Amino acid sequence: MDLPKAGSTYAQERRGIAAVQGYAAKMGQIWRETGTGDVGIDGQLEFITNEGFATGRTIAAQVKAGPSFLQHRTDAGWKFYPEDKHRNYWEQFPLPVLLILHNTDTGNSYWIDIRQALRVPTREERAHIEVPEANLLEATSPAVLFENAGVLDQPFITDIEGVFKELVTTISNEGSFPLSYFDLFVHGLTNICRSIYYGMDLVCNAVEYNLEARGSEFGMGMGGPEQDFVFGFAKFLLAQNLAQIDYSDCLIDWVDREMQPHFVAPLTSRGRALVALIQKEEARLVTSGALPDEGHRHVAQEGFFEMVPQSYFPRFPRIRQFQDAVTTEETAGT
Repeated sequence: MDLPKAGSTYAQERRGIAAVQGYAAKMGQIWRETGTGDVGIDGQLEFITNEGFATGRTIAAQVKAGPSFLQHRTDAGWKFYPEDKHRNYWEQFPLPVLLILHNTDTGNSYWIDIRQALRVPTREERAHIEVPEANLLEATSPAVLFENAGVLDQPFITDIEGVFKELVTTISNEGSFPLSYFDLFVHGLTNICRSIYYGMDLVCNAVEYNLEARGSEFGMGMGGPEQDFVFGFAKFLLAQNLAQIDYSDCLIDWVDREMQPHFVAPLTSRGRALVALIQKEEARLVTSGALPDEGHRHVAQEGFFEMVPQSYFPRFPRIRQFQDAVTTEETAGT
C-alpha cells in the first residue's frame, strides 16, 4: 500500500521540543510553543518565581535536534552556523533568543543566548556561534537561563518605603569610595525625573564631592569592589522594577568589554513613586526644621546631561569635509 511517510527529522524536532517542555515543567516555568507562524522561534519561556508568581520576564527559544547539529565539535562545545536570514532575525528580536541544541542520542540539551552572541561586537566577524557544552539545559537554573531578560538573584522588596530605606543604607564599605545607592539614584534623575542616567562621570562626581565634604586628604580609589558596587546599583534598579533597563546590553559592556555600562533608562511607575516618596520625605524634614528650605532646590530633581563638546567639536570640519567629498563623488558619477 502506498502511504505518505513521516520523515525522521519530524521525530527529532519533536524530541527537542519535548526536552524543552520537560525542562519547563520540572523547573516550574511556563513554556508556550509557537502554534502558527514559526519562522525562527519555536516558542517562549516565561520566568516563574519560587513562590509561583508569573513575572512577565520572557525569553524566546529556537530548538535544533539531531546529530547534524552536533557534528562540528570544539574543545568547549559545538559550532553552529546560522544562516544570514536567521542572524538578522535573531539579532533584532525584541526578546533574548536561546538556541538549544538537543542530542537525540543522549537526551541532553545545550544552550546559548544567540541574540546576545550576535550582538557582541567581538563576535561579528565569525561565521559560527559556539554553543558551550557547559551550558547543559537540564542542569541550568531558571535564574541563570533568564538573566539576559533581567531576572536577578535578589529579593524583591514589596513596599516602596523598604526600597527607599535600602537606597539610603546601601553604602560602599571602601573608605576612598564614599557612595550610596541613594546618591546614584537622585544624582541620576533627569528628563523631569521621568528617567535615570547611569555613567561613570556621575559616579566620579558624587564620590569626589563626598570625599571633599568629609574633609578627606585622599583621592578616589577605584578597584574591583568599587566596580562591583556601582554595577550592583544597575542590577538593583532592575531587580526592584524601578527602571526599564536593557540588561542584556549592559552585560555586553560589563562582561565582554569589561567596563561599566552607560545608559539613560525610563523610570517605571514604581520608580516614579519612589521619586514622589523622596520628595514627600524632604518636605516633611523641611517642615520639622531638620532641613533648611532652599526654595526651588530639591533632593529629587531633574539633572541635565550632555555630550562633552571637546569630544566632538574638533571633528566638525572633518565631518563637513567628509560629506562634501562623498557628495562630490556622487555628483561626478552621475
